Parts: sequence; C-alpha cells; structure tokens
Amino acid sequence: MPDKIDTLEYESLASDTGVYGGVDMDILRETISAWKASPGDPYTMLELRDGKTLAAFAIVSRTNGREATFDIRYLALDRDYRSSEAGARILDMIEEDLLKKYSYAVIRLETSGKKITNLGLSRYESAGYKIIGHLSGYYGDDNDYYYLVKTIYRNPPNFHTPSPPTGETA
Repeated sequence: MPDKIDTLEYESLASDTGVYGGVDMDILRETISAWKASPGDPYTMLELRDGKTLAAFAIVSRTNGREATFDIRYLALDRDYRSSEAGARILDMIEEDLLKKYSYAVIRLETSGKKITNLGLSRYESAGYKIIGHLSGYYGDDNDYYYLVKTIYRNPPNFHTPSPPTGETA
C-alpha cells in the first residue's frame, strides 16, 4: 500500500493549510519517504478521509530512548474541515492507534503558534492535552512556541490524592 501513496496529496494539504512551508515541506517529504520505505518504523501515518478527499493526516513516531512516549511530527487539517469534527477525530485516531499497540502512551507535541492554529489550541485542550511549555514570540512576532502533552491508558488506573504526612493538614 505505501508504494501507491501519492505523496503530493499530503504535501498539497500541508501546504494549503498556510502554516507549513520551506524547510517544513522538505522535512515532510523526507518523513513520508522514510514511512513509505518502512511503514511503522519509525513513523506511523494516519489519515482521515471524506470519501476520496484527504481531510487530515498525522505522522507520529516513538521518541528516541523512551518506551511509551510518542511525538506528533506532523498534523495537518484541510482548511475546509476546520469547523468540522475532523480535527477532534484525527486526534482520536492517534490515541486509538497507540492504544491498540501499547497499554499506555505519552503523546507530545512541540510546535509553533502558527501550526497550532491549524487545529486550534482549544481543540487540543478539549482533547485533554496540557500546555507544559509556552514561549511568546519564540519563532518571531505572533508565532509562539508550544509544548503540549497528554497521557493515555488502555485501562486507566485509579488515581487518588495522597493523604498529607502524619501531623500535617492539607
């Protein structure tokens, strides 16, 4: 199947978002080529289609040196689908794919403010992603740096708030 993938379709969608260009597109081409040569190692490609139309795609890889930590390398949503549930659905697909393979996973996303607007920061937050890093103007005026993270479980543990040490009050 990977040999039949039209990489131009992915490049076109990413380019048309208005947030990917230049070096990002070169790296996307290299990433798709690596995926085509060996699907799943190191990259997993997920796509969301509306019939034959590519509405969104995500490329995810395991973080080097980590057992259950994964990075969203690319996530692109067609502009025509921004007001739909396609953005939420592609995030769900990432989780579903990881939980088929692993009992838990930490999902990370390091990105620019311009790229995060493709799905919308509120969409990530609604999906349970937490902002653990934010630097204003890191990539230039009106283009901040964001670091988001989410932990998912196939069978979530029972979390509880620990009691304070003896003799202390909360």
